[in-house]
Amino acid sequence: MVKLNKGPSVSGPSSSLGIVRFFDADTSGPKLSPEFVIGAAIALIALVLVVRAITPIA
Repeated sequence: MVKLNKGPSVSGPSSSLGIVRFFDADTSGPKLSPEFVIGAAIALIALVLVVRAITPIA
């Protein structure tokens, strides 16, 4: 049987506390709203469709 130590220990990332700490961590990346991301995707799709309509297919 495995003996457990009663001293200070560091829990692994599989514990729920470790997962909460991971998702609460603030990163220094760009902050984009979901509306902006959806709008940019729609604009890119529209741009591709317009370019395909204008250029002849070889």
